[in-house]
Amino acid sequence: MSALANTIDRALLQVVEAIYDSVADVGRWQSTLDAIRRLALGQLAMLAVVDTATNSARFSVSCGDQAILQPLERDYGTEVPFFAAVPRMDIDVPFTVDAFYALQGPDARQNWIESRIVREWVEPNRLDDFFWVALMKQPTRIGTLMVVTDKDRRQISADDLELMSSLAPHVRRAVTIGDLFEAERRKAEIFRSILENLDHPVMIVSNDMQIIFANGAAEALLTQSPAVSSVRGQLAFAYPQANAAISCAVELGTRDEFALGPCGINIPLAKVGVPAVAHVMPLARREISARMSQRAAAAIFIAAAGATPTPALEAISALFGLTAAERRVAGHVASGKTRKEIAAASGVSDGTIKSQLATIFDKTGTGDQRELELLIRELSPPLRSA
Repeated sequence: MSALANTIDRALLQVVEAIYDSVADVGRWQSTLDAIRRLALGQLAMLAVVDTATNSARFSVSCGDQAILQPLERDYGTEVPFFAAVPRMDIDVPFTVDAFYALQGPDARQNWIESRIVREWVEPNRLDDFFWVALMKQPTRIGTLMVVTDKDRRQISADDLELMSSLAPHVRRAVTIGDLFEAERRKAEIFRSILENLDHPVMIVSNDMQIIFANGAAEALLTQSPAVSSVRGQLAFAYPQANAAISCAVELGTRDEFALGPCGINIPLAKVGVPAVAHVMPLARREISARMSQRAAAAIFIAAAGATPTPALEAISALFGLTAAERRVAGHVASGKTRKEIAAASGVSDGTIKSQLATIFDKTGTGDQRELELLIRELSPPLRSA
């Protein structure tokens, strides 16, 4: 059994449950983020969604020693040089300081060491490293999670990174759905009231996809859109891949929230240039006030078609629940690389790539690299920008 498997104990599962509880009750984020910080053996933790158009925070929460946090937020927040690299970060992949040096180029380390923030804030507080995860990268939104460690903590290990990587999709789902709530957050305090007033279509479904509740926007969508329908009360999506991916996410979230991982986020609803997408939030373990029915298994949020086409690999990753590492391997397959070439490009062993490919084949229902490449090509043209 791996070290990560040994770490997935009740404390970790409780953190995942707390993450989803924080969607409907934003006041819980403080304690949830602190639980993530303690799980990562961190000194400070920060979670934020920034509106890039106004350069202002739509959502922000932090925890840890306030004597250390306040100077950062007051005097040094704008001087963190790593923010510029966030658009180049892979979603759900935790970066350390050294990983940022590699991403930003040969001068990054020296520039950081010589910066005012290091001299006046990092070194006096004996801070050392961090986990930094990109959760949201949209034309108007950037969302990140950061946990800062100090010199008393052991060096960040591969198992630590794997642990944070396993938590990241759950935080990403909660932050993505929470961002949809933000426009109505101040108007309503009850989950149902938020859903009813939300401009985005939202449907509450049972484990077998029976519709328990649909807000006004969802009722209109069911009436007007050929992509979504209700057949004898059961929710269905015209695009077979989307229907399978959403149904799977609902079932998996009911059975094992932790295992839900990257499944059920940003699922494209049709093979069109700028698709609407669905996000699945598990409800089976939520309090009844956030479920609306004992039968409620999940809430399905539909985000309108965006201004930017969904890249093919992101759409494929959403449809089949590929992890960040699996998505990168699929990208290499799409470019026609052999297994040996993929291993060389990824800096890992051939055995590791063989294992990752086996998982990808299982998730996508393909039998080999040729079938996977054909599947990606089939899905790519409608989902790729012209």
